[in-house]
Amino acid sequence: MKSQAHPQESPHHPHGPLAALLFFFVFLIAAYSAHESGTWLHIRTGADILAKHAVPQADSFSHTASGQPWSTDSWLSDVLFKHLDRSGGPRALAALKCGVIALAFALLLPLSPGSPLLAAGVLGLGAVAAWPGMTETSGLFDFLFLALLIRVLRPRRPFTWATVAQVGIVELLWSNLNGASAFIGLGLVGIKVVKTTIHAGRGERLRFAALLAAVLAGLALNPHGLAIIRHTFLDSAPAYRPPSPWLSLYGAFALAGAAAVWVCLQQEFFLAVSAAGLLVLSVAAPAQRPLYVLAACPLIALALGHFLHPLRDTAGRVARLALAFAALFVWHWYTVYAPLGGAPGYGSPVLSGAVNYLRANGVTGRMFNEPETGDELLARSGRPVFADSRAELYGAAFMNDAERWPARFRQLAEAYRFNYAVIRNRRAAYPARVLDEAPDWRLAYADDSALVYLRRSSPAGWLVSAAPRRLVPPNQLWPDGMDALLARPPRGTKVLSELDAWILQSPESVQPLLWKAYCLDAMHMSAKADRLLDLARGRIAWRRDPELTAQLASVLQRRGQAREALRLYRGAALLARRRGERGLEAAVSLRLAGAWRQAGDEAQAQRWEKRGRDLAPLSED
Repeated sequence: MKSQAHPQESPHHPHGPLAALLFFFVFLIAAYSAHESGTWLHIRTGADILAKHAVPQADSFSHTASGQPWSTDSWLSDVLFKHLDRSGGPRALAALKCGVIALAFALLLPLSPGSPLLAAGVLGLGAVAAWPGMTETSGLFDFLFLALLIRVLRPRRPFTWATVAQVGIVELLWSNLNGASAFIGLGLVGIKVVKTTIHAGRGERLRFAALLAAVLAGLALNPHGLAIIRHTFLDSAPAYRPPSPWLSLYGAFALAGAAAVWVCLQQEFFLAVSAAGLLVLSVAAPAQRPLYVLAACPLIALALGHFLHPLRDTAGRVARLALAFAALFVWHWYTVYAPLGGAPGYGSPVLSGAVNYLRANGVTGRMFNEPETGDELLARSGRPVFADSRAELYGAAFMNDAERWPARFRQLAEAYRFNYAVIRNRRAAYPARVLDEAPDWRLAYADDSALVYLRRSSPAGWLVSAAPRRLVPPNQLWPDGMDALLARPPRGTKVLSELDAWILQSPESVQPLLWKAYCLDAMHMSAKADRLLDLARGRIAWRRDPELTAQLASVLQRRGQAREALRLYRGAALLARRRGERGLEAAVSLRLAGAWRQAGDEAQAQRWEKRGRDLAPLSED
């Protein structure tokens, strides 16, 4: 008697309502995720390709590696990103990202027709786990091409030339949109060919070999040919890591995927071996973890279907799944978007004011910048940079010096003869101290995000040649550093004048408003400070900047508004912790301890003081 087929072995069947719900949920997860500065490099490369009508063969973006061999493995994405950024800005590019990734997850829903509710739930959970890959980079297309190849290759059906054409087209697009990952398509086709030709005759083996020929042809039809393999694993580390391992679902999917491979290996050889291969790859190259999660989702759903009774997809159950998705979205918002959504990256620029200052004042020459800001400077200013995110171009020794620049700045300045420097305004770590203490450098521009220093002996040095040191350095964290100045009335008047000039130079900044409010309170003019604090509160609310939040708490603590100050200190400490900024968390924790002690709660004061002291050594690593 012929055994009844398991419901999970049915062919692909679409499920419109669940597919729409899953698409909408993944679209939201991708929309409210983190940004990455590497997008700026894609845009700048796309502009270069459009201007020269050729893919770059040597570096022309930096003054330190100019002329060295370098090219892009994602030229088609670069051009597309440039067009979208020029026509619609970050929203247009984000819409493309969200739609492509959401479609990829929805395409895999029909692979588990026996229990579509279970399959949709697993895919939704997988989307939450795959958030590190949901940035506006060429890697976003990997989701779609992986899903398409799984849909094309997974069905148990006879060989057709349509399958060969589909595989060739997908691989052709993949190799030109993101060649660094296109080799995955070759691996999937290899698994399919091995499986289908083990017991096939010679004629069938020759026909299935056409699949390999198609994928190789698609892989080779890019500007680099099969040499694109050299670009593989360049992005071996993820752009973001969860602030705590307990907030990462990758480990759970790794275990569940390994178990699903064991359960489904005989019935779902292609899916099982594909997921196993991507699991191994994700261990060696963490940047591929989101792709593994996507590939593991249908296999996990199929494995669970062997142990769980299939649920009918009634309207009530679909509604409950929607509520579960809503809860997952809230969790994603709290753990990912709240701490990282405002972090620097494409869609969250930090150098707009600094670039405008350079252009308006005609500042030219050799620029120093930190590696993490090089991509944005390339796209926004078009100037050659000192360093950017292309670590493979510069080499490990150079990148080590560039990342440790505060300790090496004097040697770097002499070796590369910088004329000006554009750096992030990071107050807790205070890396700009080396520039503040250098006799030939002066701070020329400051806002909440960036600082511009000019070398007085450079062609643009006349802008600051006679400028004295600032009484109020914009790169310090706590405003009570002005207390000694405010105690002397003539100096206090100069401080206010300097703050007014700072507000005029950078009218959107929050820090000068907070510091002026602090000064007005110290001068017993609190009524005038109220308006400044209202402006500052409104701007801080949507920026989610832990340093500015801590500064506002400090001003309010001075005013005696202890309850609001405690709330803001706690929020700043939590945000710093979730962003991994240990130095800032240590500084805020010590301030919070003082605020609790001032409020009369010694137990809380000692707890926060201990945390601040424990974090201080870690922040120096």
